[in-house]
Amino acid sequence: MFKNLPVREKIKILIIDESKDDIKKISDLLISNGYLESNLITINDEESFTNVLTKETPDVIISEHEVKSYNSLNGLNISKKILPNVIFIVVSGQITDDFGLELIKEGIDIYYLKKSFSKLPFMIEKFYNSRHIEEEMSKLESINAELERAYREIEMRNKNMIQSILFAKRIQDQTLPKIDILLKNFPEAFIINKPKDIVTGDFYWFHNTAKSDVIMPDDRFMVAVGDCTGHGVSGALLSMIGYNLLNEIVSDDDEKITDPTIIMKHLDNSIVKALKQDSNVGYQDGIDMSFVSIDKINKKIYFCGCKRPLLYLVRSEKQINVFKGEQFMIGGTCEGITKTFKTIEIPYQENDIIYMLTDGITDQFGGPRNRKLMRVNFKEMLIEVHHLNLVYQAQLLEQKLLKWRGDNEQTDDILVVGIKL
Repeated sequence: MFKNLPVREKIKILIIDESKDDIKKISDLLISNGYLESNLITINDEESFTNVLTKETPDVIISEHEVKSYNSLNGLNISKKILPNVIFIVVSGQITDDFGLELIKEGIDIYYLKKSFSKLPFMIEKFYNSRHIEEEMSKLESINAELERAYREIEMRNKNMIQSILFAKRIQDQTLPKIDILLKNFPEAFIINKPKDIVTGDFYWFHNTAKSDVIMPDDRFMVAVGDCTGHGVSGALLSMIGYNLLNEIVSDDDEKITDPTIIMKHLDNSIVKALKQDSNVGYQDGIDMSFVSIDKINKKIYFCGCKRPLLYLVRSEKQINVFKGEQFMIGGTCEGITKTFKTIEIPYQENDIIYMLTDGITDQFGGPRNRKLMRVNFKEMLIEVHHLNLVYQAQLLEQKLLKWRGDNEQTDDILVVGIKL
């Protein structure tokens, strides 16, 4: 309420003196110098002192040194307990300069003799401004201390959280299969796996039904690439669920399941059950996936996809054929929609290449107009490196992606698996 008033009009002053004449002299001097009469409170005894301090909360106390049983040192002690930042000034006709200096040592702000206190209006304003600055500095120091405490607490929590996530990353890295499994079965292969955060919602999965180096007619090498809803911790949790469910589905030794349609349908039902999903729940998390079952004897690929494609490079023709997946994800339910999984049979030639990918790479923003890379540009990148060994392909693809991305942040988890057939 006093924000826009001149400083002197804001200051509330308590005057303690037995002499009415001296009170009037002090009051007249203050009023003539811009202090408001309505902000001047006068008392002449100790009895009302504490009550006035509590009710009126003055900014300044102007006190005679002795008033009946009261003295300024007692008044100082009482006032500092109630109002720690109050300005305490002694105006007295009784004290000497030597004693006045001792009063200042004890905590009184300044003293004047009654024969000469003309500077009182100026000094009150000076002390008030100084005290106000001190109070603001104290508040800032308190706020800074609280912010520092909160920062340290957040820093500790972040450190603990990052350590937990790093541990989760080690578990995820150990769980996902090594590329050696691919290289044992195919002449060349690569895996580009770049999480947006520490852990990833993208995952890859391999399974070989052959129990020895002798391949039987019904043996298949199966590969899946999954893109779970979200990324970071939530995506990573779902990726581990999907990975382990795939292992469970194909683990039955009595029934060798190699048909992508059957595996994907089983996986869909298992995700819905694991996440307790139905058409009425508000969340419909799931997995976008491309799945291939490779028949190496008859040189055929069996592909089934859900919102993720298979890119097939005919190396001799420098042509990439895109086989699209279904327009629904693994998991989640939509009322009125029946999921029908279909398998596409694709004959292949040796040295041709298949690429399986999540949408993180094609959705990456960058380039001269800061747009998504899109599948058409990614296909051009693949054509540019198609003649190289797949190890070199992976290195160049990562380099081209970095150039495309520029200063942009990574948009999403990125996973690309390349296999030379």
